[in-house]
Amino acid sequence: MSRMLLAVPALLPIVGGVVLLIMNHFKGNAVFRYRGLALFVEGITLVNSLVIGWLIVHKAGTGEQMVLFKLYGDLRVMFSLDGLGSVFAGLIAFLWPLAVLYSFEYMRNEERQTVFFAYYLMTYGVTVGIAFAGNLVTLYLFYELLTLVTFPLVLHPMTKAAVRASRKYLYYAIGGAAFAFIGIIFVLNFSTTGNTQFVPGGIMDAVAGQTRRGTLLFVYVLAFFGFGVKAALFPCHGWLPDATVAPTPVTALLHAVAVVKSGAFAVMRLTYYSFGTALLRGSFAQYIVMGAAMVTVVYGSTMAVKEIHWKRRLAYSTISNLSYILLGTAMMSPLGLIAAMSHMVFHAFMKICSFFCAGAVMHQSGKTYVYELDGMARKMPVTFACLTIASISLAGIPPFAGFISKWNIAQSAFDCGRILSGAGNGGYWLPYAGACVLLYSALMTAVYMFTVLVRAYFPKEGTVPGGDVRDPNWMMLVPLLIFAGVIICFGFHSVPLMKILWAIGGKAG
Repeated sequence: MSRMLLAVPALLPIVGGVVLLIMNHFKGNAVFRYRGLALFVEGITLVNSLVIGWLIVHKAGTGEQMVLFKLYGDLRVMFSLDGLGSVFAGLIAFLWPLAVLYSFEYMRNEERQTVFFAYYLMTYGVTVGIAFAGNLVTLYLFYELLTLVTFPLVLHPMTKAAVRASRKYLYYAIGGAAFAFIGIIFVLNFSTTGNTQFVPGGIMDAVAGQTRRGTLLFVYVLAFFGFGVKAALFPCHGWLPDATVAPTPVTALLHAVAVVKSGAFAVMRLTYYSFGTALLRGSFAQYIVMGAAMVTVVYGSTMAVKEIHWKRRLAYSTISNLSYILLGTAMMSPLGLIAAMSHMVFHAFMKICSFFCAGAVMHQSGKTYVYELDGMARKMPVTFACLTIASISLAGIPPFAGFISKWNIAQSAFDCGRILSGAGNGGYWLPYAGACVLLYSALMTAVYMFTVLVRAYFPKEGTVPGGDVRDPNWMMLVPLLIFAGVIICFGFHSVPLMKILWAIGGKAG
């Protein structure tokens, strides 16, 4: 019976969202008073997060599995919770209730509120399904479902820009899924277990790895880019800046945890738990994916400096920072996985805080461009104090959390260079180039984040905005303050978390 609980965090929000859609279809949006809708959604979200927390404490790493149903033969849709899944699930469980609370105020005067929160709730369940996936088939199933439940959220404004952005997102996601599916087929055919279940160190057959290594490496690159579409890997990134037309609660979760982190998480699974680093390390496949990640880091941070639309600037920042995670993953070592996991966690708090600050300014003042922010810090001091903390951390300035994860990635780059050099591999210089890319990106991050702060705190004389502009109410401020506080806490006291990540990375790398 206790095993059945492994399915609850994925299925409960999905069922709750479906109930909302059914009631809305038959009785119309007016059937829900906004307060009742908010209590229903927040109630399910909080219960689900508590269940996830209980499962992480009592079930993580026990090896327990729950088979939801069988597709064919050994192809099973199953849930399990290991170390890596616990990190992702814990991150989701912490962020989602706060994001929902923020959304209630942001969406108060919007249309189609019931439909919005139905898909918002279902996205929670689908994302948890990715974290709890016990094999590659289950991960792929929920990965595809994630596209279906987030597509209506991007489309929600129903403007021409939203229609174009949602179509673009759909095309990219479907194309990426096709490449990822190729990887699943090869993992299934050449695995030692006869299925796609996740095993630390990978499941690829050693004989196949020697006789058909070139083919397997090529397929890995295809699958890396396939899953990398949701992680906005260049040149598959184009959907992400356009998706900022969605309401800020959507874009924040797209960029902080739901979609882009699911793509990065899937790449970690593919690399460390399916193909395995023993097969990949020192190969052309490693160099290709490492090079792609570095190109994306440089491209994203450079484009962010040029962008004047605030949310699109943050979108390009996400493109850059997600490839930090992919870069750490591409080091294909225990330290690389640890670095990738640490940035996955820290970036989530930094980016959701940044987006929610931008959303608060847009909600209160209607300002969407960087050049419109002169003097806004005087009108919204709490919002911009939180943005300042997130900006400093994103730039990687100690002692904030962003410095720790970037330091870990740089260390993993030097460690990878030493490993490749010791093996006599001529590509040992590439990880060192990755460390240089991190320095460049840190500089660009400081430029595109601090220019916003300089305008907000030090406007030209006579440019302080007029009107009744102030910080939003507690439903929007509380999440901001909590996120800022977590960023500071992780910066000063990250040792407990890093010990957990070391225990996970040491087994899988």
